[in-house]
Amino acid sequence: MPPAHHQGLNPQQLAAVRQTEGPLLVLAGAGTGKTRVVICRIAELLERGATPGQILAVTFTNKAAREMKERVQKLLKGRDLGGMVISTFHSLGLRLLRGHASRNGTPTVEIADEADQAEMTSDALRECGVRRDVVNPRWARFRISLWKNAAIGPDAALEESNDAMEEGAARAFERYEDLLQRRRLVDFDDLILKPLHLMENDAALRAELQQRWQWLLVDEYQDTNACQYRMLRAMAGTRRNLCVVGDDDQSIYGWRGADPSRILSFQKDFPGAKVIALEQNYRSTGAILQAANAVIANNTQRRGKKLWSAAGEGEKPQLYRAEDEKDETDFIASRIGALVRAGQQYEDLAVLFRANVQCRPLEQALRTRQIPYHVVGTRSFFDRREVRDLLCHFRLLRNPVDDAAFLRVINTPARGFGRSSVEKLAEYAAAERTGLLAALRTHGAELSGTAREGGRTFLGLLAELETRSLTGLGAALEYLVDQTAYRHHLKMVTEDARELATRDQVVDEVIQLGREHGTADIGAFLDAIALGDEQRKDDKDDKKRGVTLLTMHGAKGLEYPVVFLVGLEEGLLPHGRTVAEEEDALEDNPGHTSNAIEEERRLFYVGITRARRTLYLSHTLQRTRRGRVIPSKPSRFLEELGDDLIEPVADDRQTPAADDVAKSFAATIRAKLKGPSAT
Repeated sequence: MPPAHHQGLNPQQLAAVRQTEGPLLVLAGAGTGKTRVVICRIAELLERGATPGQILAVTFTNKAAREMKERVQKLLKGRDLGGMVISTFHSLGLRLLRGHASRNGTPTVEIADEADQAEMTSDALRECGVRRDVVNPRWARFRISLWKNAAIGPDAALEESNDAMEEGAARAFERYEDLLQRRRLVDFDDLILKPLHLMENDAALRAELQQRWQWLLVDEYQDTNACQYRMLRAMAGTRRNLCVVGDDDQSIYGWRGADPSRILSFQKDFPGAKVIALEQNYRSTGAILQAANAVIANNTQRRGKKLWSAAGEGEKPQLYRAEDEKDETDFIASRIGALVRAGQQYEDLAVLFRANVQCRPLEQALRTRQIPYHVVGTRSFFDRREVRDLLCHFRLLRNPVDDAAFLRVINTPARGFGRSSVEKLAEYAAAERTGLLAALRTHGAELSGTAREGGRTFLGLLAELETRSLTGLGAALEYLVDQTAYRHHLKMVTEDARELATRDQVVDEVIQLGREHGTADIGAFLDAIALGDEQRKDDKDDKKRGVTLLTMHGAKGLEYPVVFLVGLEEGLLPHGRTVAEEEDALEDNPGHTSNAIEEERRLFYVGITRARRTLYLSHTLQRTRRGRVIPSKPSRFLEELGDDLIEPVADDRQTPAADDVAKSFAATIRAKLKGPSAT
């Protein structure tokens, strides 16, 4: 009898599970059970004699890593899996930096969150004399991230800059790195880049890691950037027991450095590598997969594969041609109402769009019909002001030179510590080459009366927080909130009663978060927050009820019985920026195949393959943009589907009325048919 982890696998899946030695590319189409292959392959390795500590599995999101751990534990129940590492790339990078701090030359490693990064980018641009009207700080931060993801340093970035914006960002890049180093911070890109530099520059460490992790498994390989790819190659070493699972047809993060060519060139990079394609889809009906296959076949940068399903043909994708965006959103809301009346659950339905600007009219249409919904990918819990106010106290305890955290909390709530006092501390800190907190401890007595007393109170608060944290982070947070009268502070700065209630609730959530971490040290607490933000957002989205509204990018990895893909027009999908880039390229190079257009096509393919049973497609004949009504052109991707794979849907908004309205209307009709004697 075959082992449990072989049961239920199709021939291709089984072949991938049993191929345990040497480089292996599992080309896994959408919905083909790729995560199951990874999990069963781990079981196969253990059965063949590998120890848990010799296995490293890497994926991209905290949610995916957690689910993989749970499924491995369920499959191998009763077996000790201690030492096995299943994590995201960023968690792995932090593990390496923490575990090899002496080699890294940095005594502490703290993570700068998005707000810190934005602030330091703005400071760097200002200190370099680059005006905001020349380089937008947000764009500069994005550009710096791209350079770091490609392992390009400030000097090389400046050399390759080809316009004033890139040159300004490159000049700020070096200053940004200086600010990170001075504050003993790393950003999320550093969690990959710095471990990579460690491995590439330290042969002994590289050999140590290669000996420790003798089998590497990578999920969503198509999403790797240049640094992540080099990290994998360094860890694989000469043993080359590297199994990567991915789908070039779902590579949709080019703007983050992902490149589908890493799948296409895998056999070149790892000579002798075996390739196994998974094509049996367990998610969607045959008609939906036929549409997906027809679209993606137009891409040139891909490995050939064709998804098929044993779930039956099903109904063709349905196309609605709307007059304008109001007609489109009204149709969607009406059809959702009809589906729910027919027995569908709201939670089974998702509306996917290319750009966030498309969300507001959808929300308005659903609200009008009182249809419950939630939007995925909204503001991060940890970006909220009150969360940062509280956690910055703990960041200071962990990293005393974190001046951004100091500046945030020294006078929040107010304790008489004004701008002049901060400037005086900054002078002391600059002269002694130290942080603001150290300057306060050394020179606090030299400040004016209110600032001197406020500084003394603040230092006492930090000392007490550090002591209380040893017995429980939840209790320490409660003490912080009470001692600073933080809820009263929120009341003073919040005018709207509903917003105040929300902010109070967020404070409660932060305290509960501390309770959940128990007596964990402050560093572990802050690490879990920094790396677990995405997981927390995913968890909250999972628990929400109603129709799901989300971007096509945000839908990757998800599936729904019924999916609406909206706004399928040139300028929206493919995006207008991509269309313009293609037109410019064609002028210089007729016949040019646009990589960006191919990525947009992959995005459409991802959207199609989110649907399990029913797929609606829609576009408008005209759309209002920037206050002007202009004609819309259907997306070229719709034309690639062809009329034989889709079915036009009629406008059926005369849906059944509510029971009481229907009964009243029927009674009126009957009365008219019977004449006067009926009344």
